[in-house]
Amino acid sequence: MTGSSTSGSGESGNSAIRDDERPRNTNELAQERNELAQERTDLAYERSRLAMERTTMGYLRTSISLIGFGFAIPTFFQMLKEVPGFEDLSATRPRILGLSLLILAILMLITAIVQQSMYLRRLSKESGTPFPFSITMLTSFVVLAIAISSTVIILFRVGSV
Repeated sequence: MTGSSTSGSGESGNSAIRDDERPRNTNELAQERNELAQERTDLAYERSRLAMERTTMGYLRTSISLIGFGFAIPTFFQMLKEVPGFEDLSATRPRILGLSLLILAILMLITAIVQQSMYLRRLSKESGTPFPFSITMLTSFVVLAIAISSTVIILFRVGSV
């Protein structure tokens, strides 16, 4: 009797599993595969958007470095003029170099902003869903405004000296 009760509970256990994992028809399997494929596609679009964000951050990092050097080089040479023996050093060339670095940073930021906005617009169109607001894009605009205003200030200083 013990053996029959074991086989009976085993069968009821198998029937419970079969109820949960009942064989599905072809339409249900196809629908599930389509949903999984759509989820993978959505994730691929998200990965592409994040890759573009990282690219823009690379441009942003490089531009910030160029802006820093654009200020540091003229300042260094200005301080160097105060050292005995370097009084006759020209201040114009370091300012031109600093200005050139600022202009390069501005061009890089404009390129990054245009590239990201075009790519995100195309990606949104292909995916059919708009992407969230980009903090990287906002930061790029802020740094671009700082670089442009700094360039204008340096241009007026170079012109007045």
